[in-house]
Amino acid sequence: MIKYKTLIVAIALILVIIQGTLIFRDAMKKNIPYPWLWGIIGLMNIPSSTIIYLVFKTLYFKKKKRS
Repeated sequence: MIKYKTLIVAIALILVIIQGTLIFRDAMKKNIPYPWLWGIIGLMNIPSSTIIYLVFKTLYFKKKKRS
């Protein structure tokens, strides 16, 4: 039983690190303010961090186009 728990934790850890890295790289590429902050937010949990980032990115670019 302990082996399964360890495997699940390891997979979750890998997914969170990949998500944080991808969010950070995208924020750097798109010149979104505070890319390090977005990378750290991406390390917190798996699905909701990405959703929050995508919503912010969409709103940020809409606001940027109006200016």
